[in-house]
Amino acid sequence: MSYNLARGRGLVVPFTGNLNVTRADEGKIFRCDDTANVTVTFNRDLSVGFNCGFTMYSTGTVTLGASQGVTNLLAKTALSTRYQAGSMMVMQRTANFQGEADVGATIEYLVGGDFA
Repeated sequence: MSYNLARGRGLVVPFTGNLNVTRADEGKIFRCDDTANVTVTFNRDLSVGFNCGFTMYSTGTVTLGASQGVTNLLAKTALSTRYQAGSMMVMQRTANFQGEADVGATIEYLVGGDFA
């Protein structure tokens, strides 16, 4: 019998305070343990298909904040009730590469679940 069933199905990462999601966070499920309101922002270098999840596990509110070059297509931005959960997935990306710098990338993402 394997006790590693959850491996590969989502890594639950507790956090408090504001959070900036990066490419290294692909597939993670962020569990907010903060009693205060927090803001989550996304880097604009995320790839198409990038996804992660969020759970409000305490009494604050998780709000998806605006970032330059990042568009939330549904404009649903908040988990405001304890135990609400939702996810995001990048649906489109455009890029403007100059050498090693990704200077003009934009991403569009969708949210699902309890985001309102």
